[in-house]
Amino acid sequence: MVKNEPSTDEYTLETLKEMRQIAEFSTDGIYVVDTEGITIFVNLAYEKITGYNRKELIGQHMGDLINRGYFDQSVSLLVLEQERQISILQQIGNDKEVIVTGNPVWGRQGEIKMVVTSVRDVTELNRMTRELKKSRSLHEIQKNRYLTNEDHEMIFNSQEMHRIYEQAMTIAPFPTSIIITGSSGVGKEVLANLIHYQSDRKAHPFIKVNCGAIPESLMESELFGYEYGAFTNARKDGKVGLFELADKGTILLDEIAEMPMPVQVSLLRVLQEKMIRRVGGTKSISVDLRVIAATNKDLHNMVRQGLFREDLFYRIAVVEIEIPSLKNRKQDIRPLIEHYLGYYCKRFRLNKQLTETCFDYLERYSWPGNIRELRNVMENIVVATSADLISLEHLPLPIRTQSQFAMEEFEDIRGLKSEVEKFERVIIQKALSENSSLRKAAHQLRIDHSTLIKKMKRLNLQNP
Repeated sequence: MVKNEPSTDEYTLETLKEMRQIAEFSTDGIYVVDTEGITIFVNLAYEKITGYNRKELIGQHMGDLINRGYFDQSVSLLVLEQERQISILQQIGNDKEVIVTGNPVWGRQGEIKMVVTSVRDVTELNRMTRELKKSRSLHEIQKNRYLTNEDHEMIFNSQEMHRIYEQAMTIAPFPTSIIITGSSGVGKEVLANLIHYQSDRKAHPFIKVNCGAIPESLMESELFGYEYGAFTNARKDGKVGLFELADKGTILLDEIAEMPMPVQVSLLRVLQEKMIRRVGGTKSISVDLRVIAATNKDLHNMVRQGLFREDLFYRIAVVEIEIPSLKNRKQDIRPLIEHYLGYYCKRFRLNKQLTETCFDYLERYSWPGNIRELRNVMENIVVATSADLISLEHLPLPIRTQSQFAMEEFEDIRGLKSEVEKFERVIIQKALSENSSLRKAAHQLRIDHSTLIKKMKRLNLQNP
């Protein structure tokens, strides 16, 4: 422990007067308390920073000043308790924020003689910081919207989606195969769009195939094409397959879990050899394409059950990206609502607004259909509501019912918190009545002195 020698009793009266005058010239506020926590000096700068007159502070105990609302906490009391230099952010009144650093002044016997606190106003700095964060947040939202076409935008504000966005931007320039997983409607196709249009293949075809929508008997001919005479009713000039159409570009195999086993074998050959052969053909055709697969099923589990080829899985899952459900990234709900509200208002030349209560209910809803459901809901309430101000009654019944239930659960939690606070109030009042000081009461309650002061302020308790 470092002791600042000499102690104050070694200074002459004239020296102390000079030190006081120097303190008055300081642009930082200076606040001094004695070993009991009683205010003994306040400089002019402190008066200007806080708006408090030194006459109302000098002679007052810091705990009493906290109880009367002058400060939210005292660094001087913390220094006296912990016997070391401490810095905290302190709230002065309702609108001032200051950084206060308390320094113990040690006496000859190793005891604290006083605590000298320097005070610097950071209200404006913090306001500017908050404005900067707000501006950056808005910038991030704008930056993180990637327009792929007029109907598809990637809108997010959550850290989870920011991480996925950064990952997609990192791998986009490379021809690596990718698998995107996630529940229906989370935006797997939108992410695939982003990857393609951020790659050097963006000027070439982007072919999208829904494997679940093509009959099994036709899937191979659709993907690989066929030659004349390959089967009955085959076109005379044959047909170019989707893999050929995607040459130099990207092919998205959506719902790849629905791909039949025989086609999986053929796809594996395409990925390994970069060659295809049309149905009924004898000539191999070279193709240069990137494969992006997407599914809402657990392919790992399907591989274990023998429902999906393991060698194909590891061939397409060079990079695996899982998009979380909307209910697990609540930060994205409001930006999405605002986006689609504006989108449909512009599209249908309307001017609609949502009440804040509507936003609350929509943000509490679990969105089992994810972004696809949210988009449909927003289109519904925009076109089906005659009023310009969309209120709670205009929301679909399932959203109102589920959100109301969630709100009631929240109220139950708040009710429990209220009961806990009542019990806490009784225990603290009992400790205060049985002890002669706040320090002794805190010791009985087995909490820090500063913690007791905070609890007293929160519960609006006075020191008896």
